[in-house]
Amino acid sequence: MAHRRWNGLLGVWVTLTLGVPFLLISVAGSGLPAAVVTCLRFGLAFSTLVTVSTARTGLARAVRGAGVLIREKPVEVIGVGVCSAALPSVLITVGEHHVQTGLSSLLLSTTPLWIAVGSHILLPSERLRWHQAACLVPALCGTALLAGNAGRAGGAMPWALLPLFAAVSYAVGNLLVRSRLRTAEALTLTCVQMGVATIVSAPFAAARVGSVRWEAGPWAAVAVLGVVCSGLGWFANTLLLQRVSAVRASLVSFAAPVVAVLLGAIVLRERLSHLQLEAAGVVLVSVAAFVVLTRSTARPSQSLEVRAMLELAILGFLAEQSLHAYELRRRLAVLLGHVRPVSDGALYPALKRLQQKQLVVRRPEPGAGGPTRQVLELTGAGRAELQHRLTEPSELDITDRNKYFVVLAFLHLVPSRQAQAEILRRRLDFLQDPQRGFFVDNDRVLRRDELSSPFRAGIQQIARATSSAEQKWLASTLDAMRTAT
Repeated sequence: MAHRRWNGLLGVWVTLTLGVPFLLISVAGSGLPAAVVTCLRFGLAFSTLVTVSTARTGLARAVRGAGVLIREKPVEVIGVGVCSAALPSVLITVGEHHVQTGLSSLLLSTTPLWIAVGSHILLPSERLRWHQAACLVPALCGTALLAGNAGRAGGAMPWALLPLFAAVSYAVGNLLVRSRLRTAEALTLTCVQMGVATIVSAPFAAARVGSVRWEAGPWAAVAVLGVVCSGLGWFANTLLLQRVSAVRASLVSFAAPVVAVLLGAIVLRERLSHLQLEAAGVVLVSVAAFVVLTRSTARPSQSLEVRAMLELAILGFLAEQSLHAYELRRRLAVLLGHVRPVSDGALYPALKRLQQKQLVVRRPEPGAGGPTRQVLELTGAGRAELQHRLTEPSELDITDRNKYFVVLAFLHLVPSRQAQAEILRRRLDFLQDPQRGFFVDNDRVLRRDELSSPFRAGIQQIARATSSAEQKWLASTLDAMRTAT
């Protein structure tokens, strides 16, 4: 429940920080060129996130984390910086010189549609169910009504293609994060993303410096836009995107236009027709229905985590050798029994899911004087999926002891020593975090003599002894791996 409440708060914050920028961009664009607004916006966002990251983990660790991310996935990082930040910002800023703030925001609300199409190809496990897709249809119809009405009123329909292209660009960026950068640390990823956007837009901004006017209003709008919306807002959006499916995270694109339309009417005196109000109501009701249906059909997050752990263990054991279901269950029970007993009610649905994804197949094997038995084998796609899960574990796979031990049990199947060492380094960094502990007060781990209960002191003592032993093993193993190479 707390997990869902936190996701809900993130969604509200992202909705606000997606809706307010349309007003701020309109104000900033009245006195500054589009390229300058873009560069300043992301430069301020980058500075804000660097400050937050440095205060949180220290400058050295923040720089090291960013360097590792850029070195490991340079194409994805640059792609996200361009598609999720630099390109759509320019398109929106230029478009708002010719179309109303409300129209621009409403066209951007089609982002979930493009994400849903992309998810169908790139993220088959996150495809919408029919009743969820049905909720998006009236939402898109409401958006079309709003856009059509505004376009006829303003006569700016050709320019309206710019925010529409921005919606497609946002979709590409979100899908990149969800499919290729899901396990990256959210603050580091957002910081690097803003840095890339700043660098990409800097040459275009430099060419338009002569057109800058020193007026307080546009500069104040850029400051709020950069620090609050692009900095803290984008960080929240990245967190939300990594925690829930790409389509669900993008649903805030439907609610944000309502904020933008209201601000446009109140601050910029943009007129709202009855048709626009009715269409906005359709959008809100459709999104609310989608959220309700999604929650009613979603499994508990803990169940999903246990399922993922079980599937990883199945893939790992079958990568070592083909097994009968009985032998597979026995080995799973030895590895996972301390976490949760492996019953037929958990094993066979897991096998069915893996077979449907063509990661595991069954083949008949003649029995010794008995009936034919079914042997489970890993497919080529299954081996690729196993390598992906082992080399790109989520943050929870590293910090949760049970999930981490499953990863560690099959880490020998990863052929790259460098990839193996990176997993161990991530675990070591987690254990060495000075703010980590069971009992914390004001970001400081309490000492044993500061705890009110002797039993809590016992927990702290056992945890520190276990952590110390594991850190020694990790350090010595990493030293041995460096020596071997």
